Amino acid sequence: MGIKEDLMVLEGALYASDHPLTIAEIKSLLKTDSETYVNQLLEMIRRKHQEGGSPFELQQVGSAYSIKLRKEVKEKVGPLMPKMKISAGALRTLALIAYRQNITLSKLAEMRGNRVYEHVRHLIAAGFVESRPLGRTRVLRTTKKFASYFGLEDDIDVIREKLEEMLG
Repeated sequence: MGIKEDLMVLEGALYASDHPLTIAEIKSLLKTDSETYVNQLLEMIRRKHQEGGSPFELQQVGSAYSIKLRKEVKEKVGPLMPKMKISAGALRTLALIAYRQNITLSKLAEMRGNRVYEHVRHLIAAGFVESRPLGRTRVLRTTKKFASYFGLEDDIDVIREKLEEMLG
């Protein structure tokens, strides 16, 4: 592929992917071994969206990249976007899971009550939480989709810091 095709494919992939793409994923997609080439393409996409009055922007999340709507555009077109239906209680449960990564389901139920079982089922189905068995209970943590959806790095410490900042 030529540079124009690579730009088009990369931009489409960054927009369409359900998660931010790492340099390794981009190199594989474009069938190149050159990280420098990938970085040049990313910079070209960044400039295109900054200088062209685009409603989109290249977003870096940790060491991965995606294309998202600009905040000011998202605020205006938000009512037209599909909504994910998560109750206030499930959001509080999600915030607690995010803050206390690798929390057991039994500990979460102690803290929030029996409704968490329903919340956790919904959050797992939405792809925001993953669960693994630990004895007679389960251990919960957030997923890459959670981090991507909320514009965070998929790093437990960074997520905790951001939540602390938000809660003041």
